[in-house]
Amino acid sequence: MSVSLQCELASPGDVTLLVLPAITNQQRIGGECLSMSHGARARVTTGPYGQRLLHVKAHGRGTLKIDYSARVDIEHHLTPAASLGEADHRDLPCDVRPYVKESVLCPVDPLIRLARSTIGAMPPGYARVATLCACLRERTRFDPDQSGVRKSVLDTLIDRSGASEHFAHLAIALCRALLIPARLVSVTGQDVPPAAQGSGLHHCIEVFMEGRWYLLDPTGRSSPMGLIRIGTGRDGLDIPAVGGSELHGRSDCRFRITAMHGTLGRTAYPDEPAQAVSTARGGETDYTVDTDDEGRYLARAPALLQGHWKPLTAA
Repeated sequence: MSVSLQCELASPGDVTLLVLPAITNQQRIGGECLSMSHGARARVTTGPYGQRLLHVKAHGRGTLKIDYSARVDIEHHLTPAASLGEADHRDLPCDVRPYVKESVLCPVDPLIRLARSTIGAMPPGYARVATLCACLRERTRFDPDQSGVRKSVLDTLIDRSGASEHFAHLAIALCRALLIPARLVSVTGQDVPPAAQGSGLHHCIEVFMEGRWYLLDPTGRSSPMGLIRIGTGRDGLDIPAVGGSELHGRSDCRFRITAMHGTLGRTAYPDEPAQAVSTARGGETDYTVDTDDEGRYLARAPALLQGHWKPLTAA
């Protein structure tokens, strides 16, 4: 992938950007190259879910140009969509539970009735989330020019238009209203709509089912198989919208991406809508707690203890 961007600075200082590909168990990065104008210096820090923040120290004001390129290899996990069922919300892993609760940009209570009337009667599973996304596309006009505009999900419902993040926020809120864990993912890739690339990143959703997070694009403008993960969060406040007005508190920075291209080293994408696509697991650091026949506490951490039971001291 490659990204070129310009940042108009009114004064010297630091700028933090979320535009680099995340490093995860299923997304590996190699051959990175970064160049900047005006002798600017940069460092990279890692945040939740492998997302990486690019911290740039600019020594002067004016136009700061940044060029970045890297090779991105992604491991895709495919599952027949018809076989995917929803998890009982009482049994969700600890790291998944925050995504069934409402967040600032994805309120739940106002949408419970709409969610139930739209897909509430359908059998629980991946199919009803896909149906929900299809319903949103039918009634909502995709307008990439609204990218970065702060809108509530109710605003999107009323004016029936929005950019990818508005589609995603509405889909996430409706999923959570039915106790389906859902989260926002900022992405790029060769299948991302060209109009969206001029204003920043594209936004999709992930829903948690049977131990994995599965990607869906509520706009229908991209294929989940062609997406490179950038940021992951509850909503857009967790992963700042590229090209928006909020760049980690830096109000004097005007920012825009001049080019964003993603290519993956792969053979061919399966043109198979019946396949659900996942590039992330859930609950990998969660502990399962139980007791043995003598009442001693036992714990199992799948990622840490290789599935073996280990006695714990009772509190």
